[in-house]
Amino acid sequence: MPSNKDAERFRRIRDKQIAARDPMVKVRKLDRSVSQKQRRMRESFSVVRMWTEIPKMWRYMFVGGLVGLLVLAVLPLLVPEPWGVIGGVGAICFLVILGMSLGRYEDSQDEIKDLLMKH
Repeated sequence: MPSNKDAERFRRIRDKQIAARDPMVKVRKLDRSVSQKQRRMRESFSVVRMWTEIPKMWRYMFVGGLVGLLVLAVLPLLVPEPWGVIGGVGAICFLVILGMSLGRYEDSQDEIKDLLMKH
C-alpha cells in the first residue's frame, strides 16, 4: 500500500495531467486577452497620459533637444555666423545629453522608491 506522501504525489500528478488536457484553459486565456483589449479600447486617448507613461529619460531628452533648437535659433543672431551655428549645434548635443542624464537619474530614483515600497 502506498504511503500518504506517495498518494498525495500521485493525486497532484493526476490533477496536473487533467489540467493540461483541459480545453477550456485556452478558451479562458483567449477570453481574458480579448476582454483586456476591449477594456483598453474603451479608455479615451489622452496626450497627457501618453506623455506621463513615457520614461523620464526620453521626455527630458526631448525637452533638452527643444531647448537646444531654441538656442540654435537665437545664438546665430548674437554671435558671428559660423561660431553661432557651431555653438548652437554644440548646445543641442549638450542639452540632449544633460536631459538624458537627468531623466535617467529621475527614473532610477522612481525605481528605487518602488523597490523600497515592495519590501
